[in-house]
Amino acid sequence: MSAPLNNDEAARLAQAQAQAVSGKGPAFLPDFSSSTVGTMGIELELMVLDRLTYDLFPAAPDILRILDQHDKPWVHTPEITTSMLEVATSILESYGEASEQLEHIRSTVQRAAFEVGASVSGGGAHPFQRWNEQRIFPKERYFESERKYGYLAKLFTVFGMHVHIGAGTADEAVRLCAWLTQRAPLFIALSANSVCWQGEVSGFCSSRSNVVGAFPMSGIQPHEFRSWQDFRDYFDRLAGFGIVNSIKDFYWDVRPKPEYGTIELRVLDTPLRPEYAAALACYARELCLEFADQPGRWPSNGSRELYTWNRFNAARDGVDASWIDPETAVSLPVAQVIRADLERLGRRSTDPDFAKARSVIETLMKDGGQAGLLRRHLAGGGGMNDLARVASEIFEARQPAGG
Repeated sequence: MSAPLNNDEAARLAQAQAQAVSGKGPAFLPDFSSSTVGTMGIELELMVLDRLTYDLFPAAPDILRILDQHDKPWVHTPEITTSMLEVATSILESYGEASEQLEHIRSTVQRAAFEVGASVSGGGAHPFQRWNEQRIFPKERYFESERKYGYLAKLFTVFGMHVHIGAGTADEAVRLCAWLTQRAPLFIALSANSVCWQGEVSGFCSSRSNVVGAFPMSGIQPHEFRSWQDFRDYFDRLAGFGIVNSIKDFYWDVRPKPEYGTIELRVLDTPLRPEYAAALACYARELCLEFADQPGRWPSNGSRELYTWNRFNAARDGVDASWIDPETAVSLPVAQVIRADLERLGRRSTDPDFAKARSVIETLMKDGGQAGLLRRHLAGGGGMNDLARVASEIFEARQPAGG
């Protein structure tokens, strides 16, 4: 990821972006910042829950005010509704750094939530909340989203994990996006933990994954892109139609994030444990480092239909899904593909703690993954409220040192 901007540069960029996002200024696409390949950052969208009912609880503004008083290396921000909050790490370079900082985030946010009578939780979708009961966070950007997208803004009360990976250059970001997009369904499968939707068993391991498709600029980067100029031309054309105003209008599964100098993987349900988040981010990082070591090489198959099928299977079946390799057209079990990736990446990784990340992912995949754990709880007679309680207790439990 890129070095921080100075205060004046950051202020000008923030003002231009805010005006573009709110629709009150011209369309704005910042220049692509230089960055170090393979640095990473992790964003988690967390549920805020009532400690008695475990329904969503609109206490995020109060929690954010408490967090404002803490001096810390990570940041906290509101999200589109008041029962959500987002936390984002500093720039990280290893599993050890990621697991340590995410544990600090977990414990700090948990204490702040406790002060206002709330709990926090991971998970991709709350099991029984109703979209129409949610409140838009009082911020102009979110009010503009509600005006633009109507009920979809509240329907987007779902909870994801985003991973930023330093791309080095703008052109390389486009290439790395193409490669990481192919494997994005593997991360849907690994992180899947939203088995219920609006009070019903969904039939999917990740019901959250289906929500983003309702937005007009969802999907994936066009296969024909070969440079940052291709993306700029595309942005300018869509901006000319009034379709996009900023990078935030692209709800792609993997997108460039020019102001950070990164690409952003956006498909994951927020994991139930911070150590899972750290391990999955490191998996994505190692894939990008491997792709970066193959300069000039592009995916040979950019079929949207094949990608959509892989994505659907991953969301429905989680770690028990199958995945069709776009390069070979061979269908393989997701778990087999992931284990092969981790073994290959482990041989080339310079992260001293990547073996720990591999072990965490192996644990994560057992017995149907996180979705399997939640489904067993339901099958054992647990209700929706109890499911939300269990997920919160898993997240709030202190993690062992080093993950």
